[in-house]
Amino acid sequence: MRLEGDEVKSQYGLNYVLLDKNNLNFAYEIQKNTWSNEPDYENLYDKAINTKDDNCFFLIYTDKDLIGITGVDVFREYPDTIWLDYFTILPAYRRKGYGEKVLKDTINYCKKLNRFRYFRIETTYYKDRPALFLYDKVMPMKENYTKEDTDTLKNNTIIYSYSLHGKLKLWNNKYLGLKKYYDRLTHDGL
Repeated sequence: MRLEGDEVKSQYGLNYVLLDKNNLNFAYEIQKNTWSNEPDYENLYDKAINTKDDNCFFLIYTDKDLIGITGVDVFREYPDTIWLDYFTILPAYRRKGYGEKVLKDTINYCKKLNRFRYFRIETTYYKDRPALFLYDKVMPMKENYTKEDTDTLKNNTIIYSYSLHGKLKLWNNKYLGLKKYYDRLTHDGL
């Protein structure tokens, strides 16, 4: 994957098409159907019009079939880390190995940027969540993120980490501001 050109073929035979205003609605429909309680059109729109190599989104195709989406983003406060942004494979294509291929392609894309030491995923834990089996398989390090938990609310957040360059280090519960982000999605009705 790379940003030049409209379409890039991966080592696994998948095609990645960079998000832009012309395909924005496809990505939003996938996001809305996968995360019905937290679709984020504003984030997608920003990525479509302000694409940077560390703030981008791709639609994923096998031949001509749209099978999912993947993207990356950064927290400017943590310049050594790039994060997986919304990532999903459409239900008809799950359990066929595409998720692992896309995750590995996304990691390789981030590695080739040659600016980040770590690739990380922030996700919510719940028993038997399919994505967690994939993350456990591909990502070598996992830790609970409890920084934003309160006495009355446990967020069940996990941080997965992968070394792009050098020795892998734990996230160590550094503040991410996730509660504020998710509250905005809920309150703004995005």
